[in-house]
Amino acid sequence: MCSSEPVARAKTSERPYHINMSKELLDRIRDGRTDLVVDYIAAGHAATSADDDGVALLQWCSYYGDVSAMKFLLEHGASLASLGRYYELSTAAFHGHSRLCEFLIEQGSDVNKPQQDTGETPLHAAIATANRQNHDAVVKVLLAKGANPNCATFPSAETDHFMRDCRTKGETPLHRAAAFGTEATIQMLLDAGARVDAKDMNGDTALSWASWYLRPRPILRMLCYGGIRA
Repeated sequence: MCSSEPVARAKTSERPYHINMSKELLDRIRDGRTDLVVDYIAAGHAATSADDDGVALLQWCSYYGDVSAMKFLLEHGASLASLGRYYELSTAAFHGHSRLCEFLIEQGSDVNKPQQDTGETPLHAAIATANRQNHDAVVKVLLAKGANPNCATFPSAETDHFMRDCRTKGETPLHRAAAFGTEATIQMLLDAGARVDAKDMNGDTALSWASWYLRPRPILRMLCYGGIRA
């Protein structure tokens, strides 16, 4: 009886340590160390595990664009269905994760699926920032997989692609590229058949948007049509 007491105390002292280590791993995964999902699963946790806020491991890996970690979790029982609408193709495009976009499309994601409330497609999401290096790679992937460059958003729908108090204007991806894109962004869309004369809800073309955003003359020239010269 006496010899069993230290063993019992050892077990009770080990359990909080195990819990703390597991929580530490989960916190590090949340902070971007998604490679640690391998260690987390090796520690005996399920691939379907979630943090205290209900965000699943697969969702964190998607947020950081770690396709390898996602594949590992899927091989160990996770499901792409757990990503939900906030971690789908449009979100990957918004965050500039080109490899994740390609992976999700290969798994059956609709490259032209619009958001139900705004009509924004993954291509719109990829052209909602002036940070173009990663996002132009996404545009390239989406167009190569059949994204339609002429899909328009719904008019006057509140969008979360920008900070706040922003509404869609019935714009195509080319409108957004005219405001935020590089010459390369615009050229990719034009090569894919984007209509340079498409108008938003206010009757403005991509050239109008470029003018409003004071874009440089080479971009204005790319968007000229119908005899207009910049």
